Amino acid sequence: MRDFVNATFGSVELDIISQALEEWRLSIGVRRDAPEYELAAATIVTLFREGNRTLPELRAAISAHQWLSRDAIELERISANTENEDL
Repeated sequence: MRDFVNATFGSVELDIISQALEEWRLSIGVRRDAPEYELAAATIVTLFREGNRTLPELRAAISAHQWLSRDAIELERISANTENEDL
């Protein structure tokens, strides 16, 4: 628990988190200004703090995370359909 709370991020750690987040965003098709993007960023930081400190480990954790791997895709589809209906 101590590592989780006291985790600090240098440029290497931020690069890993940023790359994982951008890969996720592109694979799902979420805009950077979407609420799902902010939720994903917080979740990915948490996964990193939980010990997934390399890009391959973080990718695997993202794939295993239910919301990031499946629920976000469905949420984006619903959001895209709602935007189209508003036009």
